[in-house]
Amino acid sequence: MIWPNHDLLDLLNIEVPVIQAPMAGANGPEMAIAVSQTGGLGSLPCAMLSPA
Repeated sequence: MIWPNHDLLDLLNIEVPVIQAPMAGANGPEMAIAVSQTGGLGSLPCAMLSPA
């Protein structure tokens, strides 16, 4: 399937229309790195981090 509109891809500088949800407790930096390395938008779950 060809993505019909590339505006969002261009805006976010990504290759594929995949935005990974940052689910605290379910995934970590490894998932964000893997998604980012394959052309999607990786997100870090920060809800469970303690403030600096």
